[in-house]
Amino acid sequence: MNTNRKRISGRLEHLPRGFAIVTEAGDHWVLDDFEPDNDQIGEEVTAEGEIVGFDRLKVDWLGVLAE
Repeated sequence: MNTNRKRISGRLEHLPRGFAIVTEAGDHWVLDDFEPDNDQIGEEVTAEGEIVGFDRLKVDWLGVLAE
C-alpha cells in the first residue's frame, strides 16, 4: 500500500493558491496541476491522488458527490 495516496471529500473552491478542497474539519487541500469544470466549483466532491506537499494533492480523479 502506498502511504502517499489520499482520498479527500469536501467543497471545491477557487482560492488564491489555486483550486482546493475544503473539508468539513476546515482543512484545505490544494489540487496540484488540476483544472476542474466550472460547474464543479462550489460543489461537494471527492478526490483521490498522491500527496505531493504538506497540503497539496496531485489528483488522479475527482467526482461530484450525488445529492
